[in-house]
Amino acid sequence: MHKQSIIRRILQCYFVGIALSFVVLLFASWVLSIYVDGVEGLLTARGIRWMCSNIVPNFAAVPLAKRLMEMMALSVLLESGIFRTFRGHISLKQKRALQITGISVLVVVGLFSLLLFLPNAVLLSAFGTISHSAFSKGLHGLLVCLVIFLGNVYGYTSGQFTTLHHFVHAHVAIFSTVANYFVILFLASQLVGCLDFTGILLLLGDDGTGLFVLKGILYNIPLLLYFLLLL
Repeated sequence: MHKQSIIRRILQCYFVGIALSFVVLLFASWVLSIYVDGVEGLLTARGIRWMCSNIVPNFAAVPLAKRLMEMMALSVLLESGIFRTFRGHISLKQKRALQITGISVLVVVGLFSLLLFLPNAVLLSAFGTISHSAFSKGLHGLLVCLVIFLGNVYGYTSGQFTTLHHFVHAHVAIFSTVANYFVILFLASQLVGCLDFTGILLLLGDDGTGLFVLKGILYNIPLLLYFLLLL
């Protein structure tokens, strides 16, 4: 319980920090736009028009499909009970389930290896490379599906998933717990979009790396914290 209370406090501070950062950006961009060329003020007429017309586009820029798929994968793993096998003594049924799951994953990885390394492999690019191939383009989705497959195999063989309802529920069980994450994600997307609009990062010499890192921090760390909260 102590660990959970600490994580919840961190998430609360995270939310408050994003909100305060947004307020600071509003006024900082306005002041800088007066004295520095190239900076757009969010409280200027143009800035207000931009914010009002880009609320949905800012949120749409977040890779929501990826986040949803990742949550489904985490949900299946948690519901399958596979993480409990790392906390101490496990039963013979759990050991057998782990063995079957491991073999199943090896078989899937082996099949994809054949599709990559055999002559005229179908997942390679037209030039015969992994770069810019169907495999590299779909790597994130393939990894998520592999994790979902792993969780389902373990859940079934360990006796955790016994009906169709269990299988379906396992993929969505996490969403009610992490619903607040989407509030953080929405506010973070507005902060990122507005920061990009002001041009402040360009003024500091950022080539896009800084904004990329900021997105990673704002979008991914809260999800990781929610995951730790559920363990």
